[in-house]
Amino acid sequence: MSITRDKQVVNLRGTGLSNAEIGRRLGLSRERVRQIIKGESAVKRKPSNNPDVLLTTGQAGELLNVHVNTVRRWSNMGILETYRIGPRRDRRFRRQDIDNFLLRKPAYDTSQSRSQINGQ
Repeated sequence: MSITRDKQVVNLRGTGLSNAEIGRRLGLSRERVRQIIKGESAVKRKPSNNPDVLLTTGQAGELLNVHVNTVRRWSNMGILETYRIGPRRDRRFRRQDIDNFLLRKPAYDTSQSRSQINGQ
């Protein structure tokens, strides 16, 4: 009979091991061990309402209700202002810029956007 990882975590915690040690033994982060012990699920972060916060491409897509690839395409086309951070040059978007974009409600023709991307 196989014991679930959650039960393994709880059993090991009962022996007095630290979350870090349990994590090392089971191949989990100590934060995930803490979540399992407290009964929390691993949840995605919701985009902040703070206008100065930088959002990831996924968070921007969630706010705009579009796929992340659409956010990337709009960024490449200059439709959405983006900031590049770190050595990988990851995209980040200011919440204020996303809010302004939503207020403008641009009427972009998707066929026109595709032709610009394809160089036609």
